[in-house]
Amino acid sequence: MAEFFIAFVVSLLLIGGLVVALIWGRAPTWRPDRRKVLELMRQVQSGDARRDEWEMFVGFPVLHDPELESIRRRCVDIHEGDDTHPPASDGLAPYLYDRAARKRLAEVQLELEQLIRDEPFFRRF
Repeated sequence: MAEFFIAFVVSLLLIGGLVVALIWGRAPTWRPDRRKVLELMRQVQSGDARRDEWEMFVGFPVLHDPELESIRRRCVDIHEGDDTHPPASDGLAPYLYDRAARKRLAEVQLELEQLIRDEPFFRRF
């Protein structure tokens, strides 16, 4: 009888913990903002960017910001190539891309900087 009670209490705690985690937990999301992406692009230019972080930006759509999604798509065109340019070549360590690709990326970076400057400004009082 004691073994049954212990097994019941342990099972109840595990199932209760799972229910609590499912109720109050949320699905993981990736919602980069413009400034974070700009910092990532600067890191690519300086050779400080991590490949996995850059590939996450290039690989996942940005659904919450259409302008940032447009920037991301231009970066995908640089990464994978488009009708007029071949895919970006790997750069010498520590750079992710060669000079030509970084130059094209710098043009996209300027557009992102302009988007950030044009953002509406508000202040909470």
